[in-house]
Amino acid sequence: MSFMLVRLLQSFSSVSLDPASAPPGSLPPSDWKGLPGRKSIEQIIPRTHLTLYSLGGLWVKMKESVEETN
Repeated sequence: MSFMLVRLLQSFSSVSLDPASAPPGSLPPSDWKGLPGRKSIEQIIPRTHLTLYSLGGLWVKMKESVEETN
């Protein structure tokens, strides 16, 4: 499983967080910006159950890598 995930990620040149695609209520509130500690820098709301996950999912933009030919 991890081999397939590594091979999949190798086909992309960049991965970036896409907060515009996140469902309503899954992003940290704007009033957290001025608070001390982690709240001021959080871009997602992490949660735990049996595993660590992100409230509302983790929406990303991936840019396909371009093979260089010599």
